Amino acid sequence: MLMLMVRPSLQQTQQQLAVQIKAFRLEAGLSQEALAHEADIDCTYIFQLERALVNPSLAVLVRVATVLHVSVVDLLKME
Repeated sequence: MLMLMVRPSLQQTQQQLAVQIKAFRLEAGLSQEALAHEADIDCTYIFQLERALVNPSLAVLVRVATVLHVSVVDLLKME
C-alpha cells in the first residue's frame, strides 16, 4: 500500500506552531511576558505567535525554543 505524504499548508504549520508554543509555555509555567523577556522578544510578538498571526524567523524560533528548553523541531511537530 502506497502512503502519500500530505504537506501541511503554511497556515496549518503556523497554527500548529502557535499551539505548541503556548502548550510548552504553559508547561514551563511562564506568562507571555516572561517568555518574551527571557527570549528578548517584544511581548506583542509572543501574543501574535500564539495566535498564528506572524511568520517567525529561525532566529526567533531558536530563542523561544531555548527559553522553553525544547528543540525547534519540537515546536514544529505536526500532530
